[in-house]
Amino acid sequence: MSQSDPNTHGWMQGFPPPSDKVIQFEDGSFYKWPQLRWTFSNIQQLVPTKTVWRGLLAASDMPVEAHPIEQLEITADSGEKLSWQQALERTMTDGLAVMHKGKLVHESYYGACKPHSQHTVMSCGKSFAGILAEILIARGDLDETALMSQYVPELKNTAWGDATLRQTLDMLIGMKYEEDYLDKDSDVWRYIRAAGMIPVSPDDNGPKSLTEYLVTVGKEGRHGDVFAYREPNINAITWLLQRVTNTDIAELFSTLVWQHIGAEQDAYYMLDRTGFCTTPNCTLRDFVRLGEFVRTGGNNQQIRPDYIHRLAKGGDRQAFAKAGLKAMKGWSYNGLWWIRHTTSGNQVIARGAHGQFLYIDPAKELVIAKFGSTKLSPSYLEDHINIPLFDAITDHVMKVS
Repeated sequence: MSQSDPNTHGWMQGFPPPSDKVIQFEDGSFYKWPQLRWTFSNIQQLVPTKTVWRGLLAASDMPVEAHPIEQLEITADSGEKLSWQQALERTMTDGLAVMHKGKLVHESYYGACKPHSQHTVMSCGKSFAGILAEILIARGDLDETALMSQYVPELKNTAWGDATLRQTLDMLIGMKYEEDYLDKDSDVWRYIRAAGMIPVSPDDNGPKSLTEYLVTVGKEGRHGDVFAYREPNINAITWLLQRVTNTDIAELFSTLVWQHIGAEQDAYYMLDRTGFCTTPNCTLRDFVRLGEFVRTGGNNQQIRPDYIHRLAKGGDRQAFAKAGLKAMKGWSYNGLWWIRHTTSGNQVIARGAHGQFLYIDPAKELVIAKFGSTKLSPSYLEDHINIPLFDAITDHVMKVS
C-alpha cells in the first residue's frame, strides 16, 4: 500500500499544500487514483455534510482482548497464498476492526484513516436505512406491504409507483436502469451527478438533485421476479422515511440509532444540492459498534431482538440467482442487507464500493468492520480475497476463544 499511501504522496500536507498536492472536489481530483485514498477519510473537507449527532451520553465501553490475527495466512479463492499484510495491501485496506462477543480483538489503520477520523461507508448506508425502516415497521409507523407511492405520491408514475416497500427493501424492483460503474455513460453516472457526488459541468441538462432524478426513473419488467441491485432504491426509501417522519435521515438516524450504540464520534452524511442526505461516514470503531448493535438487537431493545435472525434467514434465493452475480453465488438479499448462506450459518453483510464492509456472523457472535479505497469501485472485484480473509479471521477467533 506504500505506493498509494497518502502520507507518502503528501496529499494536502503543508500550510498551504503545494499546488500539485491539493485535492479538490471541483476539479475531480478527489476521485482520482490514488488521491481517493486520502479523500475517503476526509470527505467533510470537500463537500457539504450534515452531522449525525452521537448524543450526550458517554461512549460505550469497548473491552480489548487482542488476538495475534496478524500471523494468519490467507488462501484466496484462486488458491494463491497471501500473508496478512499482503491480503490487506491487495484489498487497499484503510481500517479493520474485529469484535467477538462484544470484545475488540483486532483494530488497525492504514493510509489516511485514523481512529478519530470518519471514513465513507459508501453503499453500506443502504443497510443504515434498512435499520431505520425495520424500527418504523416494528412501531407500526410503516406498512411493508403498502405501495411506495402511498407514502410518496411523487413516485406514482415511476418504477416505484406500484411497488411495495418490502419489494424495494429487498431490491426486487423492475426498473429501467443500467448500473455499470465501469461505463461512464451508464445510468448510474447520471444518478451520481444528480446526487452531487461528482462535479457537474454548467451545460449538463440532467436532474440537479436526487428527487428530480427519482421521478424520471421508469419501470421495466415485473416487480418481485428478479433481484436487481439498483442505487436509486435507497434514495426512494430515504425519501419515504423522511416524508413519513418529517425528519431528515441524519437526524432520524441519530435519534433512533446513533445515540443508542455508544458512539465515540458523530457520524455525518454527504448532501446533494438540495440538502438531501446521500452517503454516510463514520469512524471504524463506531462502525463496528453499529454491527454489534444489530447483532444484539440494540440497547434497550431499540430494534427487535430477533432482527438479526430474521435478516440471516435471507431473502428470495431464486430471484437472487436470476441476477447471475458470480461473486455472490448462493447468496440472497434481505432488508437492504446482503446475506451469505453457508453450511455453518449465514452471515449478514453491509457492503459498499471500493471495499467497505460490515460483516456480521450472528451464530459465532462476530462482527468485522473494514474500510477500503480500492482503485476500481465494484466491491465484488476483491471478494476472492476479502471473503477468505473474513473466513480466516472467523476460524482463528473461534479456535482461540
